[in-house]
Amino acid sequence: MGGSPQRLAKLAVLAASASAMLGGSAMVATRFAVAESNPLSLTLLRFLGAAVLMLAFTLPRTRIAIVPRHWPPIVLLGVLQFALFSWFFTSSLQYIPAGRAALVLSTMPLITLTLAAVMRREALSLEKAAGALIALAGVGFALGDRAAIPGSDAVRGDLLMFGAAFTGAIYNVASGFYLRKYPATMLAAVMLTAGAAALLAAIAVSGDWSGLISFSAGGWIAVIYLMTLAGAVTFFLWIWALEHTTPSRVVITVTLNPVSATVLGALILAEPVTWHLLVGLAGIVLGITMVNWRAFVASVQRAR
Repeated sequence: MGGSPQRLAKLAVLAASASAMLGGSAMVATRFAVAESNPLSLTLLRFLGAAVLMLAFTLPRTRIAIVPRHWPPIVLLGVLQFALFSWFFTSSLQYIPAGRAALVLSTMPLITLTLAAVMRREALSLEKAAGALIALAGVGFALGDRAAIPGSDAVRGDLLMFGAAFTGAIYNVASGFYLRKYPATMLAAVMLTAGAAALLAAIAVSGDWSGLISFSAGGWIAVIYLMTLAGAVTFFLWIWALEHTTPSRVVITVTLNPVSATVLGALILAEPVTWHLLVGLAGIVLGITMVNWRAFVASVQRAR
């Protein structure tokens, strides 16, 4: 996809936003399907299907040509994001509702900003930090007491989703070097395959294959959705966005994730859309705008 760097950066934010909203729908589908299986089996099916789709799309168009010394870190990043992150993500949804899980995952922008500053990937400006905090506050306000549930299972779910946020933040920052060297489609195909292979190895070691065939018809519909729109498409959009702009501008869109989950619940489950949701959405949009404001002003000045 061609165009000026400024135009590509704007498209990257839109791509990341679409990915985040699809991620919200993935939480709902995962919450439904994991009840019929187990986290490891469901995660394997999701990423095995997504890897096959990405390979089928990529191989006829792009030759997999990666410098030998780059293979180990690229494979490791694939395992980190598409095996460990996803296992944390899926396991968490056994214990807490999608809305609460999305709220915990929304800490990822703050973790990413901190890691990016420590690794000198980008500067931690006041508006970026404030934007991330405002977006996180918007998520909390939008969810309100929907996210509040007592019990040790809730704490376990929170910790698992925080593990997902932390591993996702590491991937967002560390993958930039390779995304500047290789096309997003190539890296998505390789990394998804690496993650699926690691998950397959984990199931082989456990010896429990029963979770791969335990779904009802509705469960299989959820699995297919997780492989396709909430799988291959979501992950490609995220990687393409990281290829064309900074981690902070990409990861702040994660705060759209719980809004997507809540809106989907309203459309499918007839859950009410409250004024808390609308005010929270305004806060999220404000936070995303603050993180991207300096780049937007610079692009307007260049256009003049």
